[in-house]
Amino acid sequence: MTDKPDAAALLEEARRTLLEVLLPLLPPERRYDGLMIANAMAIAAREAAQGGDILQANAMQLAALFPGSAATRSEHEARLAREIRNGACDNPGTRRDAVRDYLRWSATARLRLSNPKALPRS
Repeated sequence: MTDKPDAAALLEEARRTLLEVLLPLLPPERRYDGLMIANAMAIAAREAAQGGDILQANAMQLAALFPGSAATRSEHEARLAREIRNGACDNPGTRRDAVRDYLRWSATARLRLSNPKALPRS
């Protein structure tokens, strides 16, 4: 059982306090530092809210690229990186399409956490 508010809500409230109460009190030369901290808190709140789901989906997507493999997510990532570096995904075909689709999905998922405003509305 978890208590409410959860980590994401706590981070969001701390971020709101930073932006609304503390940031105006900072000297101008420290404003950027305060904004950078607020941005990091927003990313951490999004990760706390949905990061586990994204990691699980990422593991499933990677596993689909390597059927029958019992490797971990990080081992799959390393294997995929080697394949890409070695040119194994360069030729047109289903493997290249699957890898391209995974990379697009992965980049979008990471961007959804780090900077969702950069994504087009859909």
